[in-house]
Amino acid sequence: MKKGRAAHAFRLIGISLLISVVLSAAVIFVANDVFAFVSASEERTVTIPEHATAKEVSAILKEEGLIRFPLVYRLYASMRSWKDEYLSGEFVLSDAMSYDELRYALCPRRGVRSQIKVTIPEGYTTDEIISLFVSLGIGTPEGFADAINNGGSFGYDFVSEIPEETGRRYRLDGYLFPDTYFVYADSTETEIITKLLANFNSKFGEGMRAIAEESGYTMDEIVRLASIVEKEAYYASDMAGIASVFRNRMENPSYPYLESDATVKYAKELSGNEEMLTADDIRSLDSPYNTYLYRGLPPGAICSPGLAALQAAADPPDTGYYYFVSAKDKTTIFSRTYEEHLRAVAGLQ
Repeated sequence: MKKGRAAHAFRLIGISLLISVVLSAAVIFVANDVFAFVSASEERTVTIPEHATAKEVSAILKEEGLIRFPLVYRLYASMRSWKDEYLSGEFVLSDAMSYDELRYALCPRRGVRSQIKVTIPEGYTTDEIISLFVSLGIGTPEGFADAINNGGSFGYDFVSEIPEETGRRYRLDGYLFPDTYFVYADSTETEIITKLLANFNSKFGEGMRAIAEESGYTMDEIVRLASIVEKEAYYASDMAGIASVFRNRMENPSYPYLESDATVKYAKELSGNEEMLTADDIRSLDSPYNTYLYRGLPPGAICSPGLAALQAAADPPDTGYYYFVSAKDKTTIFSRTYEEHLRAVAGLQ
């Protein structure tokens, strides 16, 4: 019996020691997460939305690999009496930062550059993008125009390859990528343009560039075509078909003109006239942007196209379409011949 009791006692001691070791290891593991005693120093760009709570922030930090235990982060925040106030915007953080350091980087305080959330809709012109930022107190129209037209390559080959002296409105027309951004309220015009170009470079990736080159088109030609597709399509699902119409026309000598109403409308707006487009405008408006009178693509993009339009322009389907018209519900009706097109138009009346 004594031997049995002794064995039982040893087992209890062993279990206790094991529990102590496990608890100690857990405490060390959690403490390392809280205080970042041992962490690789890898930086990550993290986006914190407006009015984010501690729960939301901790989930974001966990997803980005900056912390392991969101609940522990919130408990620690409660123990430290942190207010549930966080800056919104993009932040460069490191997984070598402790909870205190992460909180300090994300909390409102004097001397921190405030950020503004800006959404550029797909299809905005360069002038509209400039006006958007100026309305938020960032830069001036003259400052943006100078940065766009005289700012150099911004470190990107595709900017250096933009044709010169083409008669386009702005040198970077079509390259200021439409998206939602967090920007510093005191940003310079050059900082803003650099951020938009960096996003374009990310979206118009190597795969899309390779496809464009294989089909014999430059990036700038794809951007100009995508801008027309963006303006002509009401639904994203119609972009591929519309792109195929223009690509088919560009590759068939029997169709020397793209005949895009959107380009004529843009030309009319450039002249300061924002009235509704008329048949007379199409026939008589003398502008290189009038694709009824001038062959091929216009000299520059007529807006900033989104990713769907760029993809459609770079790699459209093989359709055999040469005409399209918008139905009353704003869907697009495609035709292979002029006779088909006339019947489609008649059917809408």
